[in-house]
Amino acid sequence: MRSFRHRHRDKHGFPYLEGALPVVGLMPRFYFGSRRLLDDAERRLGPLFWMDLGFGAEVLMCRHLDGLVALRNKTTTSTHYQVRAHALLGDSLITQDGAKHHHMRSALNGPFTPKGLSAAEVGPIMAETIEACVRSWARERELRVLAATRELALSVIFRIIGIPPGDLGAWRHQYEEFVLSGLNLPIDLPGFPRWRGRRAKAWLDERLLGIIREARERHGGGGGLLAHLVEARDEAGEGLTERELVENLRLLALAGHETSATTMAWMVIELGRDPARWRRLCDEALAGDGVPQAPRELKQYPFAEALFREALRLHPPVHGVSRQVTGPLEVAGRTIPVGTEFSLDLDHLSRHESLYEEPGRFLPERWLGKSEAISPVEILQFGGGPHFCLGYHLAWMEVVQFAVALARTMAPLGLHPVTGEWPRTHFLPLAHPAPRTRIRWEGMDR
Repeated sequence: MRSFRHRHRDKHGFPYLEGALPVVGLMPRFYFGSRRLLDDAERRLGPLFWMDLGFGAEVLMCRHLDGLVALRNKTTTSTHYQVRAHALLGDSLITQDGAKHHHMRSALNGPFTPKGLSAAEVGPIMAETIEACVRSWARERELRVLAATRELALSVIFRIIGIPPGDLGAWRHQYEEFVLSGLNLPIDLPGFPRWRGRRAKAWLDERLLGIIREARERHGGGGGLLAHLVEARDEAGEGLTERELVENLRLLALAGHETSATTMAWMVIELGRDPARWRRLCDEALAGDGVPQAPRELKQYPFAEALFREALRLHPPVHGVSRQVTGPLEVAGRTIPVGTEFSLDLDHLSRHESLYEEPGRFLPERWLGKSEAISPVEILQFGGGPHFCLGYHLAWMEVVQFAVALARTMAPLGLHPVTGEWPRTHFLPLAHPAPRTRIRWEGMDR
């Protein structure tokens, strides 16, 4: 593809990646082949280069391990998301820094710890929802795996914040409309993604506000995550406002749905091409006491946990994270100019040869028998520093529950997943297997 702009240009001494189209920049190439595009760029340009991602989004891409320093937020900020992705992320925790971020973070921390999740009885709600979804899969000879895991993950998120099962269909539809806001198309006319996303956001916010007020009228009484969130307090004893709760519940649905769904989809795809690992999972799941109901029970299923960690490592849903530089920042011996939007390629670092042996292979066994704790670098898919993802323990529990439930449901029926042609990865807004990717269940007695 010929370059239309930035040919042979550099900025502040860093080269531009050529091939950008007018208006849309490199977005089309990025969507269908981010990994291949960036691998080639690093070979030719080095680990730091500018990218035009369209509609005015220009970032300095980093593929060097030194770039992890940006996640400490000492001389960087996440507030640029208030401009770049406000329609999708709003004024939630992820777009804040400073006092407002500290207030929200300290109030939200407690309910998302293992102790907080156990107190809110989140595990049983998730397990019940996951098992019901997986049982419905057993009636299908073939399914589109990403669509199935997306429906499951969204059902889980809505159930743990108190949405009745009978209302899930309407919530799923409105949420899917809202996610269209993530398509960076600056056209705000009826029927276009931005217009549809804004309309769905208003629908979701009105109903989220309603269930928040109901929970407050009960003074947080009863189980469930929402009851604990409305009672949460920061270090100064101040609770979250209604607006803060709405913004962060919407973020929970966005972050907790798509990331978990993608990880589960890739896990099934990988198991579908390795019968030995499927049998190992089934043996472990059937020998256990059932689907784990709390974080402390996850240790019964080390192989299921290893599958979660390896699927997340090799196929990270969040393939990159960006910060805006606000002060002196040195990366790989280079000074990054203040004001730069600095993007760290997490997908590349998850496969970095200095961190993992045979980094391109799916090897869940690498996580078994570890004597040391999981390091921050090994979970960098959840970010780092003050913006480390609050939902880490929630995602960990959900995906292990899913692996165990899948095996305990399918193995007694003599079913095992089979992956057909290896799926292509699409990279926007998050990295995921191609939506048409199918899994077959073989061994079914019809």
